[in-house]
Amino acid sequence: MSGAGPIPSEIRRLGVHAVRFVWQDGHEAEYGNRYLRQNCPCAECRETPGRSLPIVGQEEDVYPVQISAVGRYAISMQWSDGHDSGIYSYRTLRSLCPCAACCSPGMAKTEQ
Repeated sequence: MSGAGPIPSEIRRLGVHAVRFVWQDGHEAEYGNRYLRQNCPCAECRETPGRSLPIVGQEEDVYPVQISAVGRYAISMQWSDGHDSGIYSYRTLRSLCPCAACCSPGMAKTEQ
C-alpha cells in the first residue's frame, strides 16, 4: 500500500446484511453490518469499553441507511438505529478486515 494508506475503489451495500469493499490493491472484503456498527470509531462508542449496542437480535437488525465520503480518507455511516457520528477512516476499515487472509495467524488484529 502507498504511504497515503488504503483507498477503496468500490464500496457497496449488500442489502441489509453487509457492506462490500474492493480496495485499490485488489483486496476484497465483506464487512457484516453488526460488525461495522460494533466497531464504530466515534468517541461515544469508544469511551465506554464493552458498551453494548442499543439493538437486539441478528446482524440484519442494523444496517447503514446512508454511506457518505468524508474527504479522501474516510466514510461516515448513518445507521438504521439512528447512530451517525462515526467516521470510519479507510485505514481503520482495512485494519478491521474480517476476511480469512487478514485474520490468519500472524495477522492478529489489535483493538482500535
